[in-house]
Amino acid sequence: MSEERATDLSRGEFLRASTLGVAGLGAAALIPAVCSAESTPAQTRKGYVVAVTHGPGDSTRVMLALFTATRLPAGDNHVWFAIDGGQLCKKGEAEKVTSPLFTKQGTAGKLIEQIRAKGTAVHI
Repeated sequence: MSEERATDLSRGEFLRASTLGVAGLGAAALIPAVCSAESTPAQTRKGYVVAVTHGPGDSTRVMLALFTATRLPAGDNHVWFAIDGGQLCKKGEAEKVTSPLFTKQGTAGKLIEQIRAKGTAVHI
């Protein structure tokens, strides 16, 4: 990568790539940062993805992921239910999930309603 190209990265793109590198993704973390540096600001999408990979058996992790999704800033945000998280998408299952650490938030079903009300896309 040339010095000129390195200066094209925004601070946010650099921090995102650095964080992914520390998380163990190594050089693969640099690919999105380099690719996004070539796009114009009008083409970049601003948003977050929250993956819910735990199910009713680990209610605290479910509630943490959903609570995080309710606090995302406006943007192109998505919540994905995968692996055991898919169980929460069965009718009535999310209403059964509560956590002693998230008593004020109620049930997972209530948080999912809040997420949808914000316009966040929900996927299985």
